[in-house]
Amino acid sequence: MQYGANELANGVRTELEASYSKHGCGPEFWTTYQQVLERLVPQGRSRTQVTNELALVIEQLGIVRHAQMVPPPGTRVR
Repeated sequence: MQYGANELANGVRTELEASYSKHGCGPEFWTTYQQVLERLVPQGRSRTQVTNELALVIEQLGIVRHAQMVPPPGTRVR
């Protein structure tokens, strides 16, 4: 079964929202976050873009007040 980008995004949003509703912002929620990230981007691959997109979803859901973005690879951080 293939999903379009919108269906995938809605599914991820629903999963994170359900986990937050059930667990609050505790460790169980962040375990769900890590599981979603692992499904979307396997270990060893660059996760920057997906991590930032998930951070924005979490911010939009009101789980964090302000999401901190991960700089792209090769960006110099001061």
